[in-house]
Amino acid sequence: MKGITVVALVSLAALAAGYVVVPEDKVTYADKDFLVKQKQMLEVFQHVHQHEVHTELWEVSKAYDIEKHYDQFSNVEAVKEFVTLYKHGLLPFDEIFSVLDDHHREQAIALFHVFYYAKDWETFYKSVVWARFHVNEGMFVYAVTVAVLHRKDLAGLELPAPYEIYPYYFFNTEVVQRAAQYKMQGFGGVKKVDDVYTVVIPTNYTGWYVHTNVDQKVSYFTEDIGLNTYYYYFHADYPFWMGGKEYGLYKDRRGELYMYKHQQLLARYYLERLSNDLGTIPEFSYYKPIVTGYYPNMHYYNGVSFPSRDNYYEVCTPEHYQDIDEIVEYEHRIREAIDLGYIVLPDGRHVDLTKPESVEYLGNLVQANPDSVNSRFYKYVGFFARILLGGSIEHFENHKVLPGVLEHYETSLRDPMFYQLYKRIVQFYWEFKDHLKPYTKEELDYAEIQIETVHVDKLVTYFDRSDADITNAVDVEVFDESTMKAGEMKKFGKIAHYQGEDFVIKARQWRLNHMPFSVEYNVHANKDVKGIVRMYLGPKYDQYGHVYGVNENRENFVQLDTFEWEFKEGLNVFVRESTQFPMYVQDRTPYFELYKWVMDAYNGERQFPLDMTEAHCGFPSRLMLPKGKKGGMPFQLYFIVSPYHAPAVPHHEGYDYTLNCGVGSGARFIDSLPLGYPFDRPIDEKVWFTPNMYYLDTTIYHKKEAEINAVH
Repeated sequence: MKGITVVALVSLAALAAGYVVVPEDKVTYADKDFLVKQKQMLEVFQHVHQHEVHTELWEVSKAYDIEKHYDQFSNVEAVKEFVTLYKHGLLPFDEIFSVLDDHHREQAIALFHVFYYAKDWETFYKSVVWARFHVNEGMFVYAVTVAVLHRKDLAGLELPAPYEIYPYYFFNTEVVQRAAQYKMQGFGGVKKVDDVYTVVIPTNYTGWYVHTNVDQKVSYFTEDIGLNTYYYYFHADYPFWMGGKEYGLYKDRRGELYMYKHQQLLARYYLERLSNDLGTIPEFSYYKPIVTGYYPNMHYYNGVSFPSRDNYYEVCTPEHYQDIDEIVEYEHRIREAIDLGYIVLPDGRHVDLTKPESVEYLGNLVQANPDSVNSRFYKYVGFFARILLGGSIEHFENHKVLPGVLEHYETSLRDPMFYQLYKRIVQFYWEFKDHLKPYTKEELDYAEIQIETVHVDKLVTYFDRSDADITNAVDVEVFDESTMKAGEMKKFGKIAHYQGEDFVIKARQWRLNHMPFSVEYNVHANKDVKGIVRMYLGPKYDQYGHVYGVNENRENFVQLDTFEWEFKEGLNVFVRESTQFPMYVQDRTPYFELYKWVMDAYNGERQFPLDMTEAHCGFPSRLMLPKGKKGGMPFQLYFIVSPYHAPAVPHHEGYDYTLNCGVGSGARFIDSLPLGYPFDRPIDEKVWFTPNMYYLDTTIYHKKEAEINAVH
């Protein structure tokens, strides 16, 4: 037997830390050209509802005419289509934008095409600045965000966090109101920090102010700004309206990813419910009152409040009979295709829905995206259900809509109804999987590998304070250069100032977090082999205190880590840190700090490492673990080492995962096994337990921040 191999893993693409950890001699720094672009993009998003304060940008906008620059776009017809819509009349300023509204979406897609098909940075930037002063603000932010994420030449550009561009969608009304009061009252009693008026406003969740139902016990999770940002970016990466072949999304197993991401979100939510003694996610019927209400306690920029939904909300009313019938019929069509084992195409041909890889067809079918093989017959169930269940007020004019939180991707996770709806939708996924045969012993086993033991540190969660820059929530005075002090930073201050002085307003919130932990693997290999290690977290007991059976529990496991490892013959001992788990990211750098970082680099006072660019596509690292309980709450960890099955496109090939998350590259997957393997199929317990897998009982303790600090 060869000697023991002892290694501490240090990943060069450690998304879990929010930044990449790379050796100093391999760090790539931004050049002047990149910093100019980064600076310009950050400035574009400041106070998007105010136009007169951007004097420099306004001059750029006035001097630009899209119609005179058609030759600067790779798809002229798409740009002409936008110009036609613009001349006809777009959604006006300050009206509420929702991508689920048919008319709004048509305009937003046309605007996206203007940005996406710009041949170079100059054309892109001038088009963005022009739109900044001529297009509805919400539509503008949405179209620019999606374009930046899908243009390969813009990989690495940082956009401000959505909750800092549009604080109204993430923070309660009283927080935004207090921010406005500080500004209107001249920051009386506010101290300056580094010559900047700095206001910190304590904020909480809706469950703190209004007690409507027990689901508000987990509002710290459902209303977490990082969680809602994650879901917003997942949509922006794979919009339901975007065709895969045109943008390369079909390479990304987008249908399978759509179903799996939602399944994982439900599983993670369920772990949080168990931590608060809430039990399984409730089910609902369109024909009975919706038991769970939701009061968002937020308002839009124009002053209109987000609609609320009372407990026992009546959705089955005469004006909704037809809508309900359509949704139920669409659900029936999908379920029928699953049970029949094929999808019928408009020309009568069939698409096989019985193979494991057919989950891709199912996901595209459920989302009803352009990659669906028959979007004519199988509609987007979630699309119509969101509008129906959200409690929004029916509108009679396309420019006067009042969407509920379910009708925005950046707010929908706040509503407990979201999880009840997607439990219903993800059931299609499980019905499809239940038609597949369980994995055989040969498919599960890895004869060369045996996991001897796995040791995990004590798992501890706590709440700590987190600050977000909500300066965009208040309006500022028209910039008067004569009142401003000299200095490049005043380029930022000119649009976030009070009487010529810079100010920053922060919302401080208690958010769930966890102590970093290590996982030590002791794995024996019969020979040198490559393997993929997967780590999952699931419940030990159900809400009644009964031990979960292996098969019934497979829907409840959340994937924590996946990585590739070269095993040497003999005993392999290696350590994996929680900060290396590749599907997680840390909090984003606040708006003002990010801008200051860029300006310091621009002025030569520091460098801006491109290798430390924050990824947008990871799940919040803070929420990696459920809260648990003060005295400890039992959970299960599951580990499996499987043989390496090469993916269709080599992992990370052709892109830097930390810069653009590989959207449209097909290279974001570590291997070709199904997402969620091996829990993705029914479990035959007679052959399930193999030497290459390992169950570990663990306990999650919830502590107060003071207790954490006392120990450390």
